[in-house]
Amino acid sequence: MSDVNMIVYKCPTCGADIQYTAGEDSIQCKYCDSVISIGALAEYEKDLNKQKPDSFNWREYDKNGGNGDWSDAELSMMQTYRCAHCGGEIIGDGSTIATTCPYCDNPVVMGSSIDGILRPDYVIPFEKKREEVFSAYRKFLSGRFLLPHKFKSVSPDDLKGIYVPFWLFDCDSNGSITLNAVRIHRWSDSRYNYTKTDYYNVVREGKMGFERVPVDGSSKMDDTFMESIEPYDFREALDFNSAYLAGFFADRYDVDVTHSIQRANQRIRNSTIEMLRSTVNGYNTVTVNHSDVHIDEGDIHYALLPVWMMNTKYGGKTYTFAMNGQTGKMVGELPIDKRKLALTCVGTFLASLAIAVLVIAFLL
Repeated sequence: MSDVNMIVYKCPTCGADIQYTAGEDSIQCKYCDSVISIGALAEYEKDLNKQKPDSFNWREYDKNGGNGDWSDAELSMMQTYRCAHCGGEIIGDGSTIATTCPYCDNPVVMGSSIDGILRPDYVIPFEKKREEVFSAYRKFLSGRFLLPHKFKSVSPDDLKGIYVPFWLFDCDSNGSITLNAVRIHRWSDSRYNYTKTDYYNVVREGKMGFERVPVDGSSKMDDTFMESIEPYDFREALDFNSAYLAGFFADRYDVDVTHSIQRANQRIRNSTIEMLRSTVNGYNTVTVNHSDVHIDEGDIHYALLPVWMMNTKYGGKTYTFAMNGQTGKMVGELPIDKRKLALTCVGTFLASLAIAVLVIAFLL
């Protein structure tokens, strides 16, 4: 009996083991029936050997860089609040004596002078005025007949303007992806219907730049909310000046840059893969098989970004409305008044019953 030399490969289409027998110029997968030429398989293997694990390398944030540290004059004009209910800590000007927490709406009282906090590199000032925001909020509520009355009885004073701390990430991203793509062609004649399915292994590589990818540095702020009111126009970002804080609050960050990097890595990775994926067209289905993303020497900045907020308590839960203080993009969650819902259902039922009675009477 002669020896048979066999090498084991993975099918590019389904991932099952396929075996090459010496002397053949193609391989057919016994699981999905794909036929792969030896030349194509060699190219596929070459692409696999190029794949590397993701790597994200950022320069260490220089807390002494940017616009320097707080001046004594700035420190003397500001104090901190701490909410005993949720633990939120915010900064306000020294003229404020008492207020309510922008996160849970419970009363907070002025605490001590600020210390141990980084001075931001940049700030985007508020552009949307309180009256504009309240008008947009009223439109947001319009037509919602099942909304509890409490939400419609709020006033402009219930809105709070707060500068939210954000870490900003700048980098160049190098990415590559391999995809399994399928193209299906169907036709028929007088006797049969035909289907031809072609399988492709698609490779995309590219380099792209990211500027000011924001990750909020407050654990009190819902990440989903903050990402929903993006984007900010960073062309209008200014070197930080404490004068922009007058009349507003500023959140004291409690998520440091080390923990925020993980979120930035994920956002940049997802965007890189999606951008490369968007260049693959003309197939019925496309599935990402493998991807890798690399960042070298990315830069990190610290900034305050404007957000208008309103909290309304109802049914033991706090409902939040938030608006981008620069662009006006907003997001909010609203409850349904169960009593109004029940009355509406009863009214609908009685109206339907009355119509049914009239129809029966007419028929009789």
